[in-house]
Amino acid sequence: MQLSDIRRLTPITQEYAYFQSSGFSPKIEPVIEETNRWAQFHNAGGAAPGINDKMLEGFEATRDKVAQSMNADSDEIVLGENTTIGINIVANGINWQAGDNVILSDKEHPGNRITWYSHVQRYGIELRFLEVVHDEEQMLEQFERMLDGRTRVVSISQVCRRTGQRLPARALVDLAHERGVPVLLDGAQAYGAVPVDMRELDCDFYAFSGHKYIMAPQGTGGFYVRRDRIPWIQPSWIGSHSQKEFDLVGGLTLLDEAKRFEFGTRNLADQIGFGKALDFWEEIGWGNVFSYIADYTDRLKEALLDVPGLKVHTPLRYGKSSGIVTFSLKGYTSAAIQEHLKENKVLVAPLELDGTMIRVSTHVFNNGDDLERLVAGVRGMP
Repeated sequence: MQLSDIRRLTPITQEYAYFQSSGFSPKIEPVIEETNRWAQFHNAGGAAPGINDKMLEGFEATRDKVAQSMNADSDEIVLGENTTIGINIVANGINWQAGDNVILSDKEHPGNRITWYSHVQRYGIELRFLEVVHDEEQMLEQFERMLDGRTRVVSISQVCRRTGQRLPARALVDLAHERGVPVLLDGAQAYGAVPVDMRELDCDFYAFSGHKYIMAPQGTGGFYVRRDRIPWIQPSWIGSHSQKEFDLVGGLTLLDEAKRFEFGTRNLADQIGFGKALDFWEEIGWGNVFSYIADYTDRLKEALLDVPGLKVHTPLRYGKSSGIVTFSLKGYTSAAIQEHLKENKVLVAPLELDGTMIRVSTHVFNNGDDLERLVAGVRGMP
């Protein structure tokens, strides 16, 4: 498998310049085929001898692959449907008291806002918002001032979904840990686009998606919980499969592993498809993936900067950014830009609660023709 094969095996890229992987990526044909094959196998009769065992074997193989991809251990990985599952596991696993506070950034996805907003109403907690600015020292100083004895957790993105800025995650983690505060990183825009290493980040929790840059089936994702934090979270969502053992009169012992947060009947075929997607990236080499996205994104920024009236909101230096580039065009709304580009077979995303910014996300299947079509479309705004 080569980088060039990804475009060839993703048919929609022949019709559209697809710049929406940070929302919903297209899926590689062999991943779709593998997922469908396992779905047919499972749904033919899950109670038949050998079927469920085989599905669980594939499911656990995906857990191992996910762990390997982020330098974690398999017993620290939860497989779920999306990033927000992990955020909810943390948010609902703390015994809150009125006056406790949580630190977010001011540019979080609704999934890392609404969960906490509900706790403001339910428990009377306080939310504090770190302003994301390009000056990292300023941001870290601001963050340190926000931490206090009532800060129960920090929940913040590794990569900002609004601008693609790569936050100084390890520095934030270190400052929080100095105060004994655990850190949850939202990795939805990072995992698969930039290097992700749990030992280097040293965060307590990490929530991520499979259906974005990994190009795994919709409804796949996961959650990392550092082994020493597994008993720290009080499970709110548990059920059959969460337990090590139980009796018929109330006795219960949960699993010692992170999968104590998994329960009930799940779509195992999609998760096996997640593993199949990871096989491709492992074969291609993560370094090759990250290098391509970096080089291509730099070319895209350079081309956009030549468009009159266009402002790039993403840090220009790639080491401080990612595969996301956001821009605005003087005199135009994001809805108008999106619609015009869609008519020209270019798919981008408008950012909500703003009205002017467009998000472009790059991947290894994007090529020079896609870039030219995007820039021509922006230049040709009526």
